[in-house]
Amino acid sequence: MGKKTLYFDSCCGMESYAVVEDGKLTEFNYESADRVNIIGNIYKGRVTDVLNGMQAAFVNCGLERNCYLSVEDLFPDKTKYDGGEVDIPAELNLKPGDEILVQVVKPPVGKKGAKVTTALSFVGKCLIFLPCTPFIGVSRKIRDGELRKTLIFNGQKMCREGEGMIVRTAAPYANRKEALAEVAYYRRLYRAIMAKFKDAPVGEILFTDYPLFMRVIRDTLLFDVERIYVGSKSLYESLKELIAVIGAPVREIVLHDNGTDMFYDLGLSPQIIELVSPRVELDNGAYLIIEKTEALTVIDVNTGKFTGEDSLEHTVYYTNILAAREIARQVKLRNIGGIVVVDFIDMTDEKHRAALVAELEKALENDKCKCNVLPMSKFGLVEFTRKRTGSSPLSQFVQSCRYCGGSGIAFVPDLIVLKIRAMLLDVLSKGNAAVCIDMNAGIAERIASWSALVEEVQRMYPLARIYITPHRTFHEDHFTIRANASPTFPVPAGSVLLY
Repeated sequence: MGKKTLYFDSCCGMESYAVVEDGKLTEFNYESADRVNIIGNIYKGRVTDVLNGMQAAFVNCGLERNCYLSVEDLFPDKTKYDGGEVDIPAELNLKPGDEILVQVVKPPVGKKGAKVTTALSFVGKCLIFLPCTPFIGVSRKIRDGELRKTLIFNGQKMCREGEGMIVRTAAPYANRKEALAEVAYYRRLYRAIMAKFKDAPVGEILFTDYPLFMRVIRDTLLFDVERIYVGSKSLYESLKELIAVIGAPVREIVLHDNGTDMFYDLGLSPQIIELVSPRVELDNGAYLIIEKTEALTVIDVNTGKFTGEDSLEHTVYYTNILAAREIARQVKLRNIGGIVVVDFIDMTDEKHRAALVAELEKALENDKCKCNVLPMSKFGLVEFTRKRTGSSPLSQFVQSCRYCGGSGIAFVPDLIVLKIRAMLLDVLSKGNAAVCIDMNAGIAERIASWSALVEEVQRMYPLARIYITPHRTFHEDHFTIRANASPTFPVPAGSVLLY
């Protein structure tokens, strides 16, 4: 992969970011007030039920559903880090009514509550501090054997009795002073949390992770970043200040303030919307079909329009290699977790079959999440697992479609509103003084009540006149925009002046 370009935006109470490599979107996420990230949050919880047969418990943390605590989540994930051994207890040793300190490790999914752990951790730039777990580990992405031994030795020297740490990929690029400062900061933070825990009510948040843009900067090796685009003036100032403090080697930070939506204006919106499409086009005319089921994700590779200019075997092999690289990008971009089964196009050459699996493994090495690839089966299927963290864009962007009885999906209202906002700003940036938008009545009501959105557009184009016309018969994601350079604009009866 070439140099990365990062994109950050903040609008209407939402923060979003994207990562582009070689012109292709490789990461995207957004957070809003009602979809805030809770991974890393520390709560005071109360045990409500203990499942001795499963060595697990349910904990009330003040969230919508009780959280799930398992004995398996009490220690660092050994599939992601190498290090010393830790004695894992056979049982939780908890009873209903116990008040405990827990940290969210996985967000709620569907009807399942969040997964929590009692082994707290604090993620820094070059290390993860474990205040109550005596485990010294090192990221598997650091492959140099001597360097790994040195980093583990230094980690042991920095930790006190009962403490531990996991050395992150960025550690070799930091000096010892920076690492010691991180440990000292998180040690003080842990003491403050423990002091607050005593008098805090059950369900209170005792610690929450950094805002989205700070987490992205923290978790990114910035020497790989060529340029950063920012679509919000306040976010731009915060980001410049953060970059200056940490001394990151970023060549250029660009403020995108021309009165349009940044993702729409820079051509990223189509790639973002494609995240929810089951069909993914390959560069040679072939395509993938990605289908999510309850148990696993299935990916089918098809030649499509590509016929090749060589033998059938080489045509198929070339298409499969392209597909393997795209699959690695898509599972990361869509944050697909669990079991993934890929139905590649049949090949007869055993060398080609082995080379294809090796190509998929190589492509998945760039993923921050741990992936495990199995050999190709005699049916041409390749299975691999991916340990996902966080939620997927699909779960944030879409909901069950009420028009088809639940057999399909539709965009969530907030995403439709943001699409309308992007096109509205584009129309206004071209000199139009009046705009009328025909849309679904429910979406119109959502826009009219979204004060942050209305205030933002009015601040950018104070002299414009914006009308919305609600229609009971319009599908939720259908809308039309009419514009006029003159502020005097004939609008249909029933239209509402937004401002």
